[in-house]
Amino acid sequence: MRRGGIVSVAYPKILISGASGSLGKQLIYELVRRGVRPIALVRKSSNTEYVDSLSLEKRTADLCRDGQLEKLVEGVDAVIHTAAWVNFRRDSLAQFAEINTTAAAALFRAAQATGVKRFVHVSTVAALGAGLRVAGDSVRWGHQAALLDENCKFNLTHLRIPYIMTKHAADVELAELAKAGTTELVTVHPSIIVAPSRTGDDRGKAARMFSHLMMPDLLNRVNLVDIRDVAPGVIAALDKGRPGEKYLLTGDNISVRDLILAASSILGKSPHLVRLPRVVLNCTSRLAVFFARLLGRGKVSFYPDLVRLLDYDWTYSSMKARKELGYNYRSIHVTLDELLSNRFVGTWQMPVEP
Repeated sequence: MRRGGIVSVAYPKILISGASGSLGKQLIYELVRRGVRPIALVRKSSNTEYVDSLSLEKRTADLCRDGQLEKLVEGVDAVIHTAAWVNFRRDSLAQFAEINTTAAAALFRAAQATGVKRFVHVSTVAALGAGLRVAGDSVRWGHQAALLDENCKFNLTHLRIPYIMTKHAADVELAELAKAGTTELVTVHPSIIVAPSRTGDDRGKAARMFSHLMMPDLLNRVNLVDIRDVAPGVIAALDKGRPGEKYLLTGDNISVRDLILAASSILGKSPHLVRLPRVVLNCTSRLAVFFARLLGRGKVSFYPDLVRLLDYDWTYSSMKARKELGYNYRSIHVTLDELLSNRFVGTWQMPVEP
């Protein structure tokens, strides 16, 4: 599949859950370009301005509350499930599970009950696992991280991070449900998705970040992918993905340090990189949890399990998707340049001229 090329879509009537989210709207943009008018599944509180501008059919429901989900998928050929709570803070596990796991399973059961042909579940690479670093903070410069693929064994069970726990649980539960019935399940695992902010002034936003007194100097490697590549990849999985298979939709692997330096070159600003000792991060995270409890706050943005993510490299290979789906991705340096120059063309916010 050529990036940005107009291709046919095998399933003419497609329901997109989470249609008011960033990826949901990008999928709508890509599908409309291909001559398909998807059905947008949204909540009553969702901002549907973009959906309304295209005069698309809307179906409104709260996946966590609505007991009539079968009505939502009636007459639908395929479902692309993007709805999720994406947040790495420590909060109510039950609430994360309700949105990320229970709702996904409920929608899949409804799809099975109504004879939906295909269900594409948008998961995350974090639900597959990560690569343990060689020696934690003492990893030498230039260490080459192993690239994980769809066959890696989940190794993050010990991390009590609600988002990761519930997304992995959703993958497991949907795979079990798919063993019965005729609805085909295909799961895609994007890495960190790079997309323009709501304001569109990403250069200004980044410049303000670089004005901080210091920025973290981390050797960990991460994988970033352009939203303009993820959406076509999801559509390719819908069309060509094999039933029961997983596909990594990832981009370039890059160290956090190199990512910051690349952004600084585009912005013309020099970051003050500081490498904090692990003991400082551990103590600070514990203090953050202590004071949150003392003040009766349930939401904690910095906590010990989050620090433990530094024990891993988040590097992945999309070779399977490239071979089977025709998936492709652009360089992170191209993405950064366009993002930080406020010319991220090819999204629902800044469409390509017809």
